[in-house]
Amino acid sequence: MKQVLKYLGLPDVLRHNDGSAVTAETWPQRRAEILALLQSELYGKLPPEPVAIREVKREDLGLLEHGAARSEMITLELTYPSGTFSFPFTLSLPVNCACPACIITIGMQYDPRYLAAPPAEVFAHGFAVAHLWCADISPDGPGYDEGLPAVLYPDGHQPDDAGKLLLWGRCMSDIRTYLEQRGGFDLPHTVIAGCSRFGKTALAGALFDERIPYVVSVCSGTAGTAIVRGKVGETVQNISTYAPYWFCEKYGTYAGREDDLPFDAHFIVAALAPRNLLVTGALEDYWCDPYWELLACIAGSPAHELLGKPGFLYEGPHPVPGYRYPVPGDFFNEGNIAYAMRAGGHGFFPEDWKRIVEFVESKR
Repeated sequence: MKQVLKYLGLPDVLRHNDGSAVTAETWPQRRAEILALLQSELYGKLPPEPVAIREVKREDLGLLEHGAARSEMITLELTYPSGTFSFPFTLSLPVNCACPACIITIGMQYDPRYLAAPPAEVFAHGFAVAHLWCADISPDGPGYDEGLPAVLYPDGHQPDDAGKLLLWGRCMSDIRTYLEQRGGFDLPHTVIAGCSRFGKTALAGALFDERIPYVVSVCSGTAGTAIVRGKVGETVQNISTYAPYWFCEKYGTYAGREDDLPFDAHFIVAALAPRNLLVTGALEDYWCDPYWELLACIAGSPAHELLGKPGFLYEGPHPVPGYRYPVPGDFFNEGNIAYAMRAGGHGFFPEDWKRIVEFVESKR
């Protein structure tokens, strides 16, 4: 598959805006260039951080059905210069671990594929799970006049302001802050994870919060971890037509001309360096194109390698010379960029949760 990259004409992640080569010493400058580019062309401008975050309510929800964790409903209040905003999330804590790592994830209530209910073994391995609903931040639809955007943009949301992916992602980051304030969590192994639009959200949240050491993208596809040049399924035209509010307005101008994008998914993979990234794909998820998600892992790896990390090591259980197309059951997990392929289609399933646990535990 590596040979495919030669024909896609991808922008070089290891060239500064002025054309000079990136070195390990100049990587922070290059990362800043990439983040500025992603804000102007994809996510919108980074919103301000809250000046204060505090818990205003905690409700005990009791044991989960499998008995491996006890759940709480937490309400956080965020204070900004322009006002305050509150949102709830559930925090499920393993019953057998005094200092768990926490997996922060997000979903929506009307689609069970994104409910992201973890199996009992996630808790048995010492993980807590924090889960919020996107609609409690800002509804997954057009408009910025309710929820968090109404507080952040009292004079109206502008075309280059943060789209909803970045707004949702920043609230996932705020949960990380809450975990630190509360104490009792294994913060060096915090995970941010999501599926589909929420895989894109998790990436957006992690890109702008270097405190998140583990990032997991499940079936995130276009505007996530899939190279858009030459991919099958969803295009920039598709995504910017039915969900333009996920992004800043500029992203939609690339509809039908993906080759003109000044970045691609490998920029996202690269900008997470030297942190740990897991990308999971599904064989029948043609819309996301799991093979082009694998390409982003390959193309983004040089940035990690530049910083002395192993990047993406593509051998797997049945190595053959060079790169090959993955098959269900493959889990390439030797480097700090990992890729897992499973059978089936789009969604966040128990197998994906198991891969997250394996991924984090293998890096400890």
